[in-house]
Amino acid sequence: MKTIFAVAILASFFCLDAKSNAQPNIPTCPSNNGAYYLQGTQWIPMDSVHAVGFKTTNVAGAAFSYGAAKAKMKAQFRDARSPYQLKGDTLAICLVGVTDSGRDITVAKFQEEKDRRELPMASYRLWTGVNAQLDPKVVVSIDVEKKAEKVYLVTGKESLHDGEFVLFTIVPDVAAMVKANTTTSLGGYDFGVHSK
Repeated sequence: MKTIFAVAILASFFCLDAKSNAQPNIPTCPSNNGAYYLQGTQWIPMDSVHAVGFKTTNVAGAAFSYGAAKAKMKAQFRDARSPYQLKGDTLAICLVGVTDSGRDITVAKFQEEKDRRELPMASYRLWTGVNAQLDPKVVVSIDVEKKAEKVYLVTGKESLHDGEFVLFTIVPDVAAMVKANTTTSLGGYDFGVHSK
């Protein structure tokens, strides 16, 4: 009997410990289509944002180094900060009817400039060609949970550090665009976290 009692106490201790590490209760996602970020207990609607252009850097360096140095292509987004600023460092975004799959959702951290935000999208070397991918250093670890048909809850695996971020529902094939010399519209949902 003492053994059963001790096991019961031990089991309740582990259950309490698991609950204390769990994420706080997140309200149910809104029913209307759109993207929403959680501010306190309220879902705040977000408008999408699109890159205003692309710039290539280190072209001369790549040319004069006979292909050893890389030229880089960056997507540029207007404004130094998003109008959607989180009041804490916890990420929770609901996507309702915005995407058909949660497997393509990515969150990345911008490089911040005085009047814009930039995101490296590709690099190019003369001898190796185009390498199109988001730098793993700027990708934020997230969990994506399917709540209903075309309803996804995106949460951060860790607390966010100060900065500006963008959530993509799909990242375009930049390498194919460069080879085909076509224009693109790179869009997502931007937000920021600033403790000061």
